[in-house]
Amino acid sequence: MKKVLFTAMAIFGEAAFSPLLANMPLIDEIAAQDKAADDAVAAISTSEELKAKQAAWRAWWLDALGGMPKRTPLNARVVGTVQCEGFRLENIIFESEPGMYVTAHLAMPEVRTRGNASPPPVVLMPLGHSDTGILNPRYAAHLAMTARAGFAAFAWDPISQGERRQACDKKYDYTDNCSTEHARLGARSWLVGWNFARFRIWDAVRAIDYVESRTDLDCSKLGIMGTSGGGTMSAYMQAFDPRIKVAFPSCYISSLREVIGARGCHDAEQFFWNMLPNGFNHAALLAMGQPRVALATGSRWKDYFPHAGAVATFAVFTNMTARLGFAGPYWHFSCDGPHGLPPSTRAAQVDWMRHCILGTSAPKPLADYHILDRAGTDAKDPCHAAIPFSAEATFCTPTHQVRDLPGFKSVYAIIADEARRLAKERRPHAREELREIVRRRAGMRPLAELGGADEVAFKHRFGWWYLDGREGKLAENQAAILATLGRSRVGVKAEAILRDAAKRVAANGGKSVPLEAKGAGCIAAAHAYAAEPQLFSSVMFNDPPPSWTEMVTNPDPRHDSYAVAVWGALKDYDWTDLVP
Repeated sequence: MKKVLFTAMAIFGEAAFSPLLANMPLIDEIAAQDKAADDAVAAISTSEELKAKQAAWRAWWLDALGGMPKRTPLNARVVGTVQCEGFRLENIIFESEPGMYVTAHLAMPEVRTRGNASPPPVVLMPLGHSDTGILNPRYAAHLAMTARAGFAAFAWDPISQGERRQACDKKYDYTDNCSTEHARLGARSWLVGWNFARFRIWDAVRAIDYVESRTDLDCSKLGIMGTSGGGTMSAYMQAFDPRIKVAFPSCYISSLREVIGARGCHDAEQFFWNMLPNGFNHAALLAMGQPRVALATGSRWKDYFPHAGAVATFAVFTNMTARLGFAGPYWHFSCDGPHGLPPSTRAAQVDWMRHCILGTSAPKPLADYHILDRAGTDAKDPCHAAIPFSAEATFCTPTHQVRDLPGFKSVYAIIADEARRLAKERRPHAREELREIVRRRAGMRPLAELGGADEVAFKHRFGWWYLDGREGKLAENQAAILATLGRSRVGVKAEAILRDAAKRVAANGGKSVPLEAKGAGCIAAAHAYAAEPQLFSSVMFNDPPPSWTEMVTNPDPRHDSYAVAVWGALKDYDWTDLVP
């Protein structure tokens, strides 16, 4: 493909973004490590070096995800068809894992739209966060627009969205929105050494398996595009699956220092344990798909994912690709307004697919797309769109929820099964061995290295709005931010206990002192005891939480929490194993 580099800068101007939490040590560390990860991408000078980096990133990422399930029969079936203007909508169910039903929608273009009877090329359209799934008007309109442009547009309901709510017993369905259930599932995944993205990526892998199984579809130049949560999955899949050849993630790619500095961590699949020390950030994610992927990225000014970070990351990426002589094409698209999928982004994404897959002319000048937003029918919501089909035309299940289908297996159940398996396989550890395991898992330092300020009282002006957990939303966000550095809030609290205990022991003439804790604090106290038992003469816990295994297997998700979790700990110990 001939090399074409498109760039698009803000035409209305934008003040430089400044994080709300500048000069806070934890946020400063995030910024420094994110910049170091950018610099590592920028320093790649040969294709061989990039291949080595890609292999290292992938190996680390697979471990952070918790590995992938085995491929099992899709058991796919078309459960309904409706004719719409310019396309035929097929409603489909397949199983990404046994009993994990995925409801999906294929918009097949009419032959007259394409001008010939050959199989249409496929564009995957992972959806953003919306409780209604494909019935969100902007996603439905985009699906129809893509099909009318001559593509077979394939979208599927993400977990917890549309027909895929996961709580089997409706009395435990407390969630106000899909992101809350994502966070609950993410916190549970954390303890068994998984990440919620594992499930999202595997759904997408099996979606590709499905479209490849159909002889009436052309997957030779497979494209993927999405916005927000769909932008996340588009960015992930262009990196993860070599079958993707064209990608356009929008409203996700930025820089972690900008995103976390502005709002903290976002959805459960958007941050990983120990990612920054392993050089895994947005620039690395884009580099993973090269030179295979014709890539466009999109951002909106005043977005959750700051535009300034998007521009900076795209510059790191394109400087690398230019230095390595990759053909591309590459494009960064931006438009006005807050987070979302306005007409300009819909049109730009479809034009990118037409250019890269069908060989049509290059996308239009940026100002031409902005006209679409200013000419919108709803001035209050430039993302407004008319839904092109009825709700009844999209339903794949009789009750509109997969959890009512025979043999349904929820993500809650899959995680609980893994926790039970780990409990059976764990072996006891000698005290010294356990000490080192606890330090490594919780991100704790040896006692001699615990100088400095107490980090427990983390203050910030944003809240992670998905989970209250056992200690509140501020603690949840701190736990998520620490996780990107390979640390845990449990470990931070345990280190604070150890600092205090060491001072008390010194004041007590070197004699050990009692250890007392209450409620959620018992988990950190147990880690402090396991790391430095010689400091403590006795242990007294008041109203301790249940074991981690009990938390993960409890069908009631109200107390799910990152703040009291340690990633992967159940592979080695439950917190209740740490004290006599």
